[in-house]
Amino acid sequence: MSKKIKFFLRFLRFYWNAQTSYRIHSPFVFEFAREILDDQRTFYAFPVLERLRSSLLRNRTTVEITDYGAGSKVKRGDERSIRELVKHSATSPFFCRVLFKTINAYQPLNALELGTSVGISSLYQAAGLGTGGRLITLEGCPEIARIAAENIEMADVHNIDLRVGTFAETLVPALKDLQRLDYVFIDGNHRRVPTLEYFETCLLYAHETSIFVLDDIHWSEEMEAAWQTIQQHPRVSLTIDLFACGLVFFRPQNKTKLHYQLVANRYKPWQMGFFRAR
Repeated sequence: MSKKIKFFLRFLRFYWNAQTSYRIHSPFVFEFAREILDDQRTFYAFPVLERLRSSLLRNRTTVEITDYGAGSKVKRGDERSIRELVKHSATSPFFCRVLFKTINAYQPLNALELGTSVGISSLYQAAGLGTGGRLITLEGCPEIARIAAENIEMADVHNIDLRVGTFAETLVPALKDLQRLDYVFIDGNHRRVPTLEYFETCLLYAHETSIFVLDDIHWSEEMEAAWQTIQQHPRVSLTIDLFACGLVFFRPQNKTKLHYQLVANRYKPWQMGFFRAR
């Protein structure tokens, strides 16, 4: 069975089990679904950053890639055009908005991103930060980091600290600089063991209101295994699976572990209750 078919089957399994805000009893998760998934407002940063994305999608300049992770989903080799990087590696518009709205809603001050790519997701997240908030973003590939730095400079954003090097070199120093980790987006390596290592390292600086976001948790069976291990971690009290990414919470209010798979209510309109038998 091909990887694409396996991925599609994983999506069907997720979609079949996913709930909407109309089926959620947890007040915290209900509020998350309504404010993050169901809110379709266009915030001030969205049009600007999507114009940047459109511009990069027209750029066919080729760059040499240094890949320390599981590789591209769609292309082999060590060269990519900027267009291909944006199309296949950058976080999608929908989930960039999820990242922005998550940060905008919970207002972390000390934020970290593992995997800058061309900087679009970094700019979305930085735009959601409140006064005094900062984002340290880590990128392993020097050429991609150069493109990201150009995009960040062009956007005239000053609360992003871009650091270049392998995560083995940059992660611990970044965490020590932050001291207290309020939020982290892990999107740099799609393999089980490194993902769990990054999670455990970040956990040393986390607290009960920290938010961890992991990208591509259904990208492969290996990543699904990593996600399941994280869900069972003793410090984890709540997880939210959005298929393309998963969110981890450490709320002491949850005396038992809660795990949700969510979609916006517009993607499952029959769960609104219009078709219930009277």
